[in-house]
Amino acid sequence: MKATKASVWDLFNGAKQYKVPLFQRPYVWSRQQWEQLWADIREQYSLRTGSEKSPARFLGSIVVVREYEKNLDKYVIIDGQQRITTVSIILAVIRAFAREKGLHELYDQISDFLKNAPKSGEGQYVVIPTRVDKNALFHIFDEDYVFDQDSGIVECFDYYWWQLDRFSGMDLHLLQEVITEDLCVVYIELDEGENPNQVFEALNYRGVPLEESDLIRNFFFAHLDSQEIAEAQYDQFWKPMEERLNNDQVLISSFIRHFCMKDGRIIRHGEIFEKIRRRYQQASSDDVRLLLRDISRFSEYYRLILFPEQGDGDSRVRKEVCKSLTRIKRIGNNAPAPFLLLLLAANDRRRNPAASLSDDELLEILSCVESYLIRRMVCQRSDAVYEEVFEILCRGASDGLGYLTPEETRSFIASLQAPFDMPDDDEFLDHLRYSDLYQPGSDNKLAFVILERLEEYFSSQPRGSDPAPSYALFEDEAEVRMIDHIMPETLSDNWKEHLGSDWSSVHADFVHRLGNLTITQENPAIKNADFEVKKAWYALDNLMLNAGMKNIRFWRRYQIDQRSGVLAAFCVKIWARCEASETEVPKLSPAPSACMRQGEIPKMARPTMLTIAGSSHEVKYWYQVLEHTVQVVFEKEPQKFDRIVREYSGYFSDDPSRYKSRVGSYSYKSRFGRYQIRDMCLNIIRLVGWNEEVWCLTCE
Repeated sequence: MKATKASVWDLFNGAKQYKVPLFQRPYVWSRQQWEQLWADIREQYSLRTGSEKSPARFLGSIVVVREYEKNLDKYVIIDGQQRITTVSIILAVIRAFAREKGLHELYDQISDFLKNAPKSGEGQYVVIPTRVDKNALFHIFDEDYVFDQDSGIVECFDYYWWQLDRFSGMDLHLLQEVITEDLCVVYIELDEGENPNQVFEALNYRGVPLEESDLIRNFFFAHLDSQEIAEAQYDQFWKPMEERLNNDQVLISSFIRHFCMKDGRIIRHGEIFEKIRRRYQQASSDDVRLLLRDISRFSEYYRLILFPEQGDGDSRVRKEVCKSLTRIKRIGNNAPAPFLLLLLAANDRRRNPAASLSDDELLEILSCVESYLIRRMVCQRSDAVYEEVFEILCRGASDGLGYLTPEETRSFIASLQAPFDMPDDDEFLDHLRYSDLYQPGSDNKLAFVILERLEEYFSSQPRGSDPAPSYALFEDEAEVRMIDHIMPETLSDNWKEHLGSDWSSVHADFVHRLGNLTITQENPAIKNADFEVKKAWYALDNLMLNAGMKNIRFWRRYQIDQRSGVLAAFCVKIWARCEASETEVPKLSPAPSACMRQGEIPKMARPTMLTIAGSSHEVKYWYQVLEHTVQVVFEKEPQKFDRIVREYSGYFSDDPSRYKSRVGSYSYKSRFGRYQIRDMCLNIIRLVGWNEEVWCLTCE
């Protein structure tokens, strides 16, 4: 067995071939791994363009067995096929952009990395994946980009194509050098007699790999003066921390990462141990003990962030704090965690009676953070910006610049500009009223949070002198709630008659909107029940969200749209926009583009002319903007249109009668609000690799 350091250049340069054996799994990397690799590449690229020295970046190990063949170095990949395959796809994307820009020398060089000339058949390809992935990868290497089925290979190609299109100003020559020269692996070549199956099992199935928290623990306690001191510190600080976090080493690694990030520095997954090792390599035993004490203390706050429902709600405000933390947790975003740690530390009056943040002030800040996240999520804004936003908040708090008072936090969030900004009331209302809040096939945490919060808000309001009677449907049982579609997802003949002659279009357009959703005590039997049966059930569940349903005779287009508008207006009130304090000079948003590609769309704005890819189309309604965009893209990029269908799978159907709008063999949903229409059009443009500048919409 020989182990050496090798660059990507070493792996791909010359007549070589890497083949994945049958006993390995197919390509399984997903967006999480692609994003991490792309972040590493961009960081190396930045170092190359700056004055800092560019050290090699370690990708992991590659284990191969050599098979001798005349005029071709042939290897069987035992471990590392995901890395080799992904790097080859990235190189293929760079090659495609090089061809488009006329960079012939770069194009030829990368082609030599991917294919062996003048070989033919499978011998011409440098990477041979598993059988299920062959066609997709070979199409990429052959540059025909015609894919007959969905696969992780295609999604990986689309992801890096999108990234390179987003950062179109990157120097492709330099990018290729970063990948081939700066990215390195530990290259292990097995001797001819070694059994590759046994080696693969040893690498992937035997034993449990160390988590970063294991490495960090060992590192810290090795720095203490003696074994006795280490054991005492472990019992006093580290062991209680692990127990608070359920002895889950993955969870503990995540906590330590967020603990380190509270100083205002982004640390990626997989870098925690290395960052700590560098920072505390020369630390004294006393410094390590103080650090262990802080880690233990902040683990209590982290537990409250992870399990807020177990928090100590001994007062109304504390209960509201726990509820807000619960909602932030349920919508599934960990980016605020470092900032939340600082807030809870500043509010810890049990340890520090003079703590700077009162319970009321803590609740104000949490409410602002919650509104920021909810509004952006409803308006389908990217969550990729959150780490940067909360990094600035943490840095300001750690440097003594503020951001730990309600006024400072509100003013900071209110001042954010695109793409970090908080959607205004008009955009938030527009998305709530006209977009699909419920997403089939997902856990619908956002929809549940919104409906539960509306119920909580309505229940907190005065009910007058004659409150509604209470019914205990399930005595001695905990109440379990479900999301129910008032107009069901599956229509009975009774429902079709109830909706009228246009039942098909009403169902397609309104079934998943906010106005057609409610929560009720769990009863799967009512999911597809008739309207009268549903009303009778809602009358018994004693939820204020359903209190008015008993007085409604019909449930059709008008009623759903009206209820959507009413509930959306309450959401705007509940999740109010964070506003700067009156003493602040407001930061103005950029003036709206003449082409309406960004900025505010006035509520009364009406589309008049759409220009796309050199052709102009008169439009009168917002849905026509989407229809023309989809049609033009379909006509000009038919081979890439499947990307759009995959991205919006819930809105496209093979059934031509399902939706009113049609393109090719598909019908699709096109009735959305103005902001959703613009966002979808621009995203469709990006999905097929066009520049946003080809799309221009004018309004009056």
